[in-house]
Amino acid sequence: MRKSSSDLVLRSLYDLIDGLEDGARLPTVRELMRSFHVSQAAVQRAFGSLVAEGLVSSQVGRGTFVTRSGAMAQGALARAGKVLDSLLILSNASMNQRCVLVQNHIVEEMAAGGSKVVQMSYHNTGHLLDILGSLPRFDAAILQSHYENIPVRLLQLLQEKATALTVDGHTLSGVDIDRVGTDWEDALQLALKHLEGLGHREIGLVSLDTMAQPILSVRRAFERAARDRRDLRLHAPVPLKNVVHPSQNVGDALKEALAGLRRSDGMLPFTAVVLVGISDTFGVAQALGKLGIPVPEALSVYILGHRDVGAEHLDRFTMAGSSHRDAAEQLMSTIRNRLAAPATPPQIVYLPCSETIRGSTAAPH
Repeated sequence: MRKSSSDLVLRSLYDLIDGLEDGARLPTVRELMRSFHVSQAAVQRAFGSLVAEGLVSSQVGRGTFVTRSGAMAQGALARAGKVLDSLLILSNASMNQRCVLVQNHIVEEMAAGGSKVVQMSYHNTGHLLDILGSLPRFDAAILQSHYENIPVRLLQLLQEKATALTVDGHTLSGVDIDRVGTDWEDALQLALKHLEGLGHREIGLVSLDTMAQPILSVRRAFERAARDRRDLRLHAPVPLKNVVHPSQNVGDALKEALAGLRRSDGMLPFTAVVLVGISDTFGVAQALGKLGIPVPEALSVYILGHRDVGAEHLDRFTMAGSSHRDAAEQLMSTIRNRLAAPATPPQIVYLPCSETIRGSTAAPH
C-alpha cells in the first residue's frame, strides 16, 4: 500500500525540520525525488505546503532553507500531525472509470494508515439527503461531481457532517468550498495547437449537452478562438442530445449528430474533431465505424479527458487532460491542508494538463 507521494515527502520533511536549526539547508528537489522515488511535482507540492506554513523559504540558485521560529514550527508541526481517521466519499451511481480509480487510490492510502472510508453512490439526491441525516460525523468528505448540478442543501449537510469538505470537480461556482479539478481550457489549447501543427484548418467540437461549468468553459473558449483565429475555421460546437452521462449512449448520439452534418459527398465539414466530457470512447469508435469514417484518414479525433484512464483512450485516441492519480493525491492534500488550517480561504486547485499522442490524429488528406 502506498501513501500519497507528496504526503510521504511532506511528513518526512516535517520530521527533518523538527530537528534542524533556523537557516539549515534542506535536500534539493532532485535529491528528494531520488530518495523517495517520486515525481518532481510531488516534491514541489510538499515544498509548497512548507512554504505556506512558514517553515521554509526558497532562494533561487541557492536552495530551500528552514526559516521557522520556535513557536511557529511547533504550531505547524502539531497541525500537520492532525489525524485523518474517517473519510466519506460520495459519487453519482453512474460514475465513470476515472471516478472509480480516484476512489481506489484514496481508499488504498487510507487503509494503509488504518483509517476508515465510507463510499456511497446515489441515484436520487433526495434519498441521499435522508440517508446522510442519520450518518455520524466524519473528519472529511469528498463529493465527486463533474457534469451534474449539486443542490445547495446537499453541500450544507455535508459541511455539517464533515470538518473538511472537498469537491472533486469544478462543477460548482460561487460557493466557498475547496475544489480540485482540471483546467479543460488548457487541455483545449493543447488540442488546437496539435491539430493546427498537423495542418488541420477545419476543426469541430463535440460535447455533452449540459450547462455544467467545465463543458461550458470549453465551449466558450472554443467559440472565442473561432472569433480570434482567422487562420482556422472552428465550427459551431455540436452538443450530443439525450446523453445524460458521459459513459452512456454516446455511440448512437454521436452517430446521429455527425450524420446530420455530412455534406452531399458524404464528408464532414471538418477534418478534425475535439471531444470533451465523453468517457465512452468505445461508443465513439463504434459510431465512426458505422458511419464509415476512418480514423485518422478521414477524420482526426482528439479527446479531452484523463490520460491515465484506459476507457477514455483505448490506447488508440490522442488526448490531453489530467491524471486520476494527480487528482487523488491533490484531493487528499487539500483535505489535510483544510484540517490543519480550517480558517484559511477555500482553495480552487487546477490539476496540470499534458498531452499523449496516439494514432487517432494525423495530417489531413
